[in-house]
Amino acid sequence: MNSSSEDVLKALSNSTRRTIMRQISEKGTATYTEIMQVLGLDPSLMSGKFNYHLKELTEAGLIERLNGDYMITDLGKKALILVDQVGRDVKIDQYGVLSAVMSMSPKRELDLFLYQMGTVFGLFVGVFSLVAAVLTYGVSWTLFWPSVALGLAALVIALRSTWKMVGIIRKMKLGLSSLVFLQLNWFLIRSPNRNGFLIITFFAIGSFVNGFLFLLLSYSGELALYSLQWVGMLLGTIFTTLLTIALTARVRSRTLQLEAAGIE
Repeated sequence: MNSSSEDVLKALSNSTRRTIMRQISEKGTATYTEIMQVLGLDPSLMSGKFNYHLKELTEAGLIERLNGDYMITDLGKKALILVDQVGRDVKIDQYGVLSAVMSMSPKRELDLFLYQMGTVFGLFVGVFSLVAAVLTYGVSWTLFWPSVALGLAALVIALRSTWKMVGIIRKMKLGLSSLVFLQLNWFLIRSPNRNGFLIITFFAIGSFVNGFLFLLLSYSGELALYSLQWVGMLLGTIFTTLLTIALTARVRSRTLQLEAAGIE
């Protein structure tokens, strides 16, 4: 057994350190103060002992610190899985899904999430846009051609995203367990970016619903073309779409920071 393995086993032998790791893992990231509060430690009395535990975990390579926040490393994720399996005396990850999710790097997580979003929303936008094109054909060329263009572009994005998504999932070799990744909440298991992913999903849904209502009301005649309400809904759709893109860019930037720090 090499020294690094001994350091890991030593770090995991203490219940306080295991609690610290679980707290960080469950939150994705956690600050010094947040961890102390969960443990019920008095900063004025117990900071020395707490710092010792953090040092042991850091030197063992189980946690990392980035911009003041503590995060679980790839080794730490694997160690937690092992601790859970041994502690419960059951095979909690018999299909390998948990291990697959926790072993993904932040970049791979982001790629998979975005490809899934591209597949789901690409299909929805593509289908609804082409339906709108059929309904507006010969009725309103102002709505027909944009609907056709948007529908085709969305379907191309959906096909490309699906191809990329399947490529990532196949590498995990999970068999039928890969069906877990057909839903958009797999990242809630343990991901440093899960809060960002949830916010992106929320605004993406808002953008889609707003755009759908815009097309529906425009076609039904309840929303007069170029009226104040028409312009307002169009701008609202554009705004939520741009906000979704901006949030995605922010999460991507955070992902690059995590990658640079070597955290997986």
